Amino acid sequence: MRALVKYPRTPHLEGSRLQVGDHDLQRIPFRDLEGRFVVVEEKVDGANAALRFNSAGEVFLQSRGHYLRGGAREKHFNLFKRWAKAKASAFWPVLRDRYVVYGEWLYAKHTVYYDKLPHFFLEFDVLDLETKQFLGTHARRRLLNGLPLASVPVLHHGKARSIQEITSLLGRSHYKGEDWREQMVNQVKSNGLNAEIAIRETDPSDDMEGLYIKVEEEDRVICRVKFVRASFLTCVADSGTHWLRRPIIPNRLAEGTDIWL
Repeated sequence: MRALVKYPRTPHLEGSRLQVGDHDLQRIPFRDLEGRFVVVEEKVDGANAALRFNSAGEVFLQSRGHYLRGGAREKHFNLFKRWAKAKASAFWPVLRDRYVVYGEWLYAKHTVYYDKLPHFFLEFDVLDLETKQFLGTHARRRLLNGLPLASVPVLHHGKARSIQEITSLLGRSHYKGEDWREQMVNQVKSNGLNAEIAIRETDPSDDMEGLYIKVEEEDRVICRVKFVRASFLTCVADSGTHWLRRPIIPNRLAEGTDIWL
């Protein structure tokens, strides 16, 4: 099988506050995007993950720079492993050993709690290993059409005219209901956990974490930048613990959603 391909780190757009671990990343001025075709997506708060196959049709899962091979630190990926294995026969005829599907695994709450997810795995990028190019949004949708996948929401596509137009897209997350706080507290209590601690470690806003912006040309992604709202960053800095060291608080699927269908 080809070597693991780690998802590229994404620089910040000017005006975006840096996140923990991002201080070595550059900030990109808006003039580098101005007039170019961009696709703007909601940036969701989960664990970066990917699925792919080898030439024998075996499915492999990865997170950041390593394959998922087991261990206590992978417990939040247990459902991802079961789901991918169950759906491998649907993915294999399309993906073969050519494409890597990247997405966000959202089963365990990180800093944002979601209660209206269409799936726990939201795909957002596909790498063609033959061309070494990431597919543009339209090409990606054509490839994945009919597969049991959900994608991150696209908020805007078109020429980038101003940074104000881009940042005005920041608003309520698509995946937070009106009573998400109550839903979270109920979830925490049902798991026998401390609600006060969970609330302190959770972003209090209804808004999305930020924006993910892709520059696309000729059905391929040329570059990416992200824009994170400052209040989200403050919440992360103030929480005091990393999500991996906390008890798992599962996010919730939208009512009537079944990831096994």
